[in-house]
Amino acid sequence: MKPHHDLLTEFPGLIILHQKIPASQVGRHQHEEHEFFLPLQGEISITAEGKTIKAGPGKMLYVPPDFDHSFSSSAQGSGERLIWLISKKAWNQHSSENFSTCAFSANSLAKELLFYLLINKKAEGFRFFTAALIETLKESLNSAQIQKQKIHLEHLQGKVLDPRIQEALQIIENDLGALSFTEVAKKSGLSSRNFSRLFLKETGITPKDYLILARIEKAKTLLQDSRLTITDIALEVGYNSLSKFIGTFKRIEGILPSDFRRRAGK
Repeated sequence: MKPHHDLLTEFPGLIILHQKIPASQVGRHQHEEHEFFLPLQGEISITAEGKTIKAGPGKMLYVPPDFDHSFSSSAQGSGERLIWLISKKAWNQHSSENFSTCAFSANSLAKELLFYLLINKKAEGFRFFTAALIETLKESLNSAQIQKQKIHLEHLQGKVLDPRIQEALQIIENDLGALSFTEVAKKSGLSSRNFSRLFLKETGITPKDYLILARIEKAKTLLQDSRLTITDIALEVGYNSLSKFIGTFKRIEGILPSDFRRRAGK
């Protein structure tokens, strides 16, 4: 079903819809493209795999390609929203990362880029605008994923029931260095494939993501409670590269390790 729209702009790899519909509902369907929603008025909801994710003004919604979902919007206000589709080819030119369905804070730069492209349908250098849009959205999705993972990490204590994954968590926490997850799986009594699947099911995040978050949590403790240099802390939590440690820390915490230490009064 082709949606009603007020403005439609198409570029190679990118379609932008500006809709004004008070209330609407679309049954289960999927797109080959990466799909994004930005509600300007009213609320929109995406339902998939038995879960509903909602967003109002100030939020964006993301649905990955080939993902079965349904869509609905409230009658509140005008129901104004932007919807845009980015082809896999265009996305993969700028990002190889995969993200799950989620709501995240609206990115003002992405919003400006979308409206510019929507109005300037023959914009010169649109490929540069599209590249900037994808990079901006990727950063927002990364931040949303990190926050989701941090919430999982904070609630893991006492929540993991499978003794094999409990053992794996202990192994990872005791050795934050260059871990071999194949070896962790073996020590936990699991095959590598079953280990990854069961770990994700029990914790909500992958073993690799858990290791990264555990490293950063340990680094925060050392920054607050020790006089070790930042270089020594990086080595202590398993990073042989200081720049990689600093980059990872800033990506997850939003500030540099030195600024974190300064705020902690150390």
